[in-house]
Amino acid sequence: MKKIGIAGTIASGKTTFCILLKRRGFPVFNSDRYAAMCLHAGHPAAEKIVAAFGSDVLDKHGDVDRKKLAEVVFHNEEKRKQLNDITHPYVIGGMDHFFSTHANLPFAFAEVPLLFEAGLEDKFDEVIVVTCTKETAVKRMMEDRDYSEEEANARYASQIDAQKQMELADIVIHNDGTMKDLDHEVNLLLRRLRGRRS
Repeated sequence: MKKIGIAGTIASGKTTFCILLKRRGFPVFNSDRYAAMCLHAGHPAAEKIVAAFGSDVLDKHGDVDRKKLAEVVFHNEEKRKQLNDITHPYVIGGMDHFFSTHANLPFAFAEVPLLFEAGLEDKFDEVIVVTCTKETAVKRMMEDRDYSEEEANARYASQIDAQKQMELADIVIHNDGTMKDLDHEVNLLLRRLRGRRS
């Protein structure tokens, strides 16, 4: 089985790309969704987060509030690294289990937005980067996530450089067009991957 990581710039359409893969019957691990499980009350990671950042990050149900946590770590690189050090082992463990349960398939995918930042390249046989121009990303964040232009630019600036991501990737998917364009890119990708196997 080939383990294929999917990373990319913010608002590039990584999740949509993964939905299109799932529609074709391919399993896709979502690291963000798995990381969200770490925020539930009683999870060992949640307990470590509270110990590290205080009970102010909790919501009224005792879960870690993502927005409150983001406010604490977003502009503080040291605290963001501290958070990643807590959650990443759980996410990596979940991903390893996911791949082991699909070992009989030719391909399995994992959407890992912070793949390069976390140094996880060696976990995969190939890494796909879904990218778009900064203008497209900012426009999507303003339209789809209701960010102000200032917020969108700040989010874009906080990630690893888009050009650097493309240089590190095995395959680059440019997604500045329509859903139909992206769907076509998925078809081309699968044809390419199957060709490499034969």
